[in-house]
Amino acid sequence: MRTRFLQELHTLAGPDALQKRYLLAVSGGADSTVMATLFHETGLSFAIAHCNFHLRGDDSNRDMRFVQEMASRWNVPILVREFNTLDIQKDSGKSVEMVARELRYQWFSEILDDFDFLVTAHHANDAAETQLLNLCRGTGLKGLCGIPPVNGKTIRPMLPFTAQEIRQYAEDHHIAYVEDYTNRDEEIFRNRIRHSVIPQLEALNPQFLQTNTRSRTILQRQYAYYQKHIKKDIQKVVSKDQQVFRINRSVLFQNESSELVLYEFLSRFGFSAEIIETLAKNPYLQSGRQFFSESHIVLVDRDFYIVQPKPEEENQVVEIESIEALKPYFEVEEFEYQPDMIFDKNADVLYIPKEKLTFPLQIRPWRHGDYFCPLGGKGRQKLSNYFTDHKIDRFTKERIRLLCIDHQIAWIIGHRSDDRFKLTPQTEKYYRIRRVT
Repeated sequence: MRTRFLQELHTLAGPDALQKRYLLAVSGGADSTVMATLFHETGLSFAIAHCNFHLRGDDSNRDMRFVQEMASRWNVPILVREFNTLDIQKDSGKSVEMVARELRYQWFSEILDDFDFLVTAHHANDAAETQLLNLCRGTGLKGLCGIPPVNGKTIRPMLPFTAQEIRQYAEDHHIAYVEDYTNRDEEIFRNRIRHSVIPQLEALNPQFLQTNTRSRTILQRQYAYYQKHIKKDIQKVVSKDQQVFRINRSVLFQNESSELVLYEFLSRFGFSAEIIETLAKNPYLQSGRQFFSESHIVLVDRDFYIVQPKPEEENQVVEIESIEALKPYFEVEEFEYQPDMIFDKNADVLYIPKEKLTFPLQIRPWRHGDYFCPLGGKGRQKLSNYFTDHKIDRFTKERIRLLCIDHQIAWIIGHRSDDRFKLTPQTEKYYRIRRVT
């Protein structure tokens, strides 16, 4: 087993695997304890990370002490983090298991800088369980690939081994470990698959886990090939402006695999298969419709599906009391006016006579009923009509802010300034106010 473990570690960490520094996620159970023992016996450089979620009373503290004693016995560094998991989970709307997983990996990411790899003890049974879980919940090809052996800086060198092999190694080498009684609770979906479903599959095929491992390897290779090609199709239809993505509907629907392209792009933002199917199968959806995931919105626009994060709660009106208070928001410079000056026609810049920049002023969103006098235009115009004339989509409108002076719109920031605040031959000094993008 030690030889196979080292072969797998070289495959995942590279030919210089023995020179790398590893952070091992160790719970104290059989799987992670055997993994840590293999690292220790082969003389690798590693530290141990242990999470105490305080979900099992005294047993949680027992596990923590067990891992601490093991690290002390081997004289290796150990990092321990304790969480009040139930308090964190209470108002999250997520399962305890999901919250614990997020807490664990968030902490690992915070302490990983001093290490080449994070190592977890997932094994062949875990991978099969995950694959079956994903199949039950509804999944694409990615879910059927199960647990990947490499994911960024996370590697899983125990995946080739079954739970039975690991426990047999522990018994043969007199390796002590702790038992988690919740692993026997079949109210937990994963445990039901572990204790009831997989034994039935092994009754049909005694080599089920080995067969499953080979199948997953093939699926992972197929998925990598598929991703390489679907990425090219996504690049043809998606453009990005900061955090806003535009999916060209015309180009999308020319692709015979439009639903696949949409699925692979939108699923990364948490959109359900039902929403993606609606968008993919209805090329004539009414403009203005919106669809939501937990984190993002899709807006159906004339020519695009527009994807952006849900807006964060923020102070809608910012009061500015002085030039100095304006500078965190804009670049502000003062100049002498010269009659023969030529000004850059840049929507990101406002030129305003010094005497007309009076305080306090406001930065605020636009409102229905707002109007302004477009620079160089005749008379006044409603902002809503201006947006329609310039084909400004709904998402962009929601992000637009106005610079207002004495309750009048001086500038639609980044779009158009107001004629009432323009420079004139009588101007002596003026400010150039530039939006920072």
